[in-house]
Amino acid sequence: GLSIGDRSGSNYRGFPGRIDQVRISNGVLEFRPVRIERISDRQTFVRMEKDVDLKFRVTNLKREPLSSAMLGLSIDTSPKRTLEIHQLASGESRDLPFSLDTRMRPDSYRVTAVFVALDLVALDLVALDKKVFGVSETFPISIVPRKLPNEFPILMWGGGLNEIDRMKEIGFTHALGPRSNYSTIFNAGKPIAANLPERLNHTRQQLDAALAAGMTFAAQSSPGSYLRSNSKFQRVGRDGKPYVGGREDVCASMPELRDYVHNVGVSLAQSYGDMPSFGGALLHTEVRGHSRPCFHPHDYAAFKMATGLDIPAEVVNQRGVDYKKFKEFPQNRVISDNDPIYNYYRWQWKEGDGWNDLNSTLSKGMKTAGRKDFWTFYDPAIRVGSVFGSGGNVDVISHWTYSYPDPIRIGLVTDELLAMSAGAGRPQDVMKMTQIIWYRSQTAPMPKVGKEHPVYSAAWEREQPDAPFITIPPMQLREAFWTKIARPIKGIMYHGWASLVPTESPSGYRYTHPETQHELQHLIRTIAEPLGPTLKSVPGVKSDIAFYESFAAQVYARRGTYGWNGGWAGDSYHIAMWAGLQPEVVYDETITTHGLDGYKLLFMTDCDVVTGSILKEVLAFQKRGGIVIGDANLTPAIKPDILIETYRRSGLAHEDKTELQARATQLRKDLTSRYNRYLDSSNPEVIPYRRRFADTDYVFLTNDHREYGCYVGHHGRVMENGLASTAKISIKRNSGYAYDLVAHQPVKLSQENGRLVTDVNLGPGEGQLLMITSTAIDQVKLIAPKTLKRGDQQTLQVQVINASGKPVDAAIPLEVRIEDAEGRVAEQSGYWTAPYGKATITIDIAPNDVEGVWQLQVRELASGKSAAVSFRVGEVPTKKPDTKLLDKNAGNAVQPKG
Repeated sequence: GLSIGDRSGSNYRGFPGRIDQVRISNGVLEFRPVRIERISDRQTFVRMEKDVDLKFRVTNLKREPLSSAMLGLSIDTSPKRTLEIHQLASGESRDLPFSLDTRMRPDSYRVTAVFVALDLVALDLVALDKKVFGVSETFPISIVPRKLPNEFPILMWGGGLNEIDRMKEIGFTHALGPRSNYSTIFNAGKPIAANLPERLNHTRQQLDAALAAGMTFAAQSSPGSYLRSNSKFQRVGRDGKPYVGGREDVCASMPELRDYVHNVGVSLAQSYGDMPSFGGALLHTEVRGHSRPCFHPHDYAAFKMATGLDIPAEVVNQRGVDYKKFKEFPQNRVISDNDPIYNYYRWQWKEGDGWNDLNSTLSKGMKTAGRKDFWTFYDPAIRVGSVFGSGGNVDVISHWTYSYPDPIRIGLVTDELLAMSAGAGRPQDVMKMTQIIWYRSQTAPMPKVGKEHPVYSAAWEREQPDAPFITIPPMQLREAFWTKIARPIKGIMYHGWASLVPTESPSGYRYTHPETQHELQHLIRTIAEPLGPTLKSVPGVKSDIAFYESFAAQVYARRGTYGWNGGWAGDSYHIAMWAGLQPEVVYDETITTHGLDGYKLLFMTDCDVVTGSILKEVLAFQKRGGIVIGDANLTPAIKPDILIETYRRSGLAHEDKTELQARATQLRKDLTSRYNRYLDSSNPEVIPYRRRFADTDYVFLTNDHREYGCYVGHHGRVMENGLASTAKISIKRNSGYAYDLVAHQPVKLSQENGRLVTDVNLGPGEGQLLMITSTAIDQVKLIAPKTLKRGDQQTLQVQVINASGKPVDAAIPLEVRIEDAEGRVAEQSGYWTAPYGKATITIDIAPNDVEGVWQLQVRELASGKSAAVSFRVGEVPTKKPDTKLLDKNAGNAVQPKG
């Protein structure tokens, strides 16, 4: 690595001369007239990536100018390309572009650069690679496969760019990583480098390594939060002074913040937008829970402009008011749609607190990179009142959930996200995050000072008695996983890296259960990865059961879950699931926009107050035969058809579940002759959920049967261990064929009273996914060209057909494997889905791909049937190959010795 060029005027012992050679031991280090560098900080590229230039810098180290020179460049055994250099002054550098042919097959390569000074030696292109004629340098590069369509993201909050290998091993496809230096961007007042040079370069190197590993990273960007300690930007009370007490918060509606936030987005786009592994961004996480009403002059003016009203004097905090304190509040608890307080809070959550607009501004700045594959997301999106629009114009909304005490609680907030995205007014996807961490105080609290320790304590309690956050146990993780993937979400997330794996600096997140990481790896490898493309392709169904969250009750009775799934509203949703029902969440805006047509059941728990328009729709719903399921809190203006007795949890997990399931059993009895179920489970512990593609049903089953274990069970707060369950599952279809998409095998069905019926056996915390089709899968049919040439593009056709030879009308998961003539797995291999029983796979034969007979192997993951077909790449050989050409013919294959 030592390079010595001209040196003159040395003052060492008065030596005035120049150095041409340095003798080291018995060898000679030759004089190097130039230095060759590759100035691009990327060395990993995506196959077929466009406009890739590997820029090289040549610096003249001689005292004399170089009048004429040549730089020869080659990639492994590919033909050399030469670039001419003229009139390079002493000490001068010149950048020379070298276009990379990314059509080459995914692999690691070596770029060799050979410099020849033509004014020193005669040009001999044949001998260009011999060191005697110049300077030679070698640089490694890699080309990686393109991502398959419909990738199902599995994102880790934490870990970061330093933990790529361990995250990849578990199965994560995405993680949070790049950040920006808010202070320098704020002070600059314009887009600049997202970070200081050393940090920026290091991050780009890590992103390059992430691309080589096949991982994508999302920025974690909260520029608005950076200013929360600056009193100039803080929210103020009615006295015009910043709030005292509680967490400081930014008045995100200040106009001057928009330019700054946009600059942060543009800075990130300019700094990392050319890195393919920089694929997304989390925007302003965990801010809206602190959005207290703000009373700057611009806040008053904005509300006046939006509604024509002044901010009501009763407005104090973000969680509404108490109607009981209003002397003249309507006795039937029905308010006008134009009620000033109601309209203030609706405005506050939709636009008044400023965060939706600020997120849209930040997202727009990041999109200036022009990347179609780049997506932004907001989490926790349901930390708001039940109105549309949380997160602004982000591409994805998500929300984290703690699984205790009942893992099925993750279903409510996921359905709330689906309701929120449905009202976004633009395409917006939903993902869902499970917390790897558990609050110790809520699951296994430490004994109070002066109290004796319990007789039994878990190993982790003895080893880490001060742990504030512990690891979610495996069975709760498994059940939460099944509950959320049953919903039509587009990806899953997890948070709490230091609680998932052992780390050197765990801080508050402690690694207390060593089996959890292995359980997550198993769930990803056996379910999320092979079924992910199909899960993304199968939409939800329009349920005939609505679960209404009254925003008027949130404003006037301080109801609402705000993403925590707690309270009676959350428990009544549990009751619906334990009763085998599949409700969908509806908001005020859902009902006022679309009405209640199509619904047969309407849950109205914690609906103390409603608006006049909602009352009108509900009364009309009941008049045409709809059933209202209410509680003691329901507005007197509506008489429920079925009444559920309210319940307040005691904190003892088994007692609470018993009480709530008793109400679910009673609800099932009350609905026996009044509601005809399309899908049913005989066991309340086996919870069903249905989605549909064309005329094919996808039945998700989640086992919620649990007991206390030895991890936290002795505290009585959570039943963390799963138990096996059996159930009879029935679906209202006259005929059909069922397949287990996890076991990849047919499932036996029988008929009872015009319904299809099957018995299921689920292990602890397990789930099952059944695909029920109208026709049976008969075989897999493959269509491929007989021959292809290097550089050709062609399509391979996959059809999953029935006995009539027609594609099965379903989205069917596929495992695809393409092997070249040497058995090497080629690009486009992996997991696919076949919508309507058909999949088209486009392959690009690389210029250096191996010639010979290739094979396409496909297994459909419903019945497990498979097929294979061969095709030839290149011409049929007519004679024995010349062994001297083997290396060239085989791309990167090395000619064997001897």
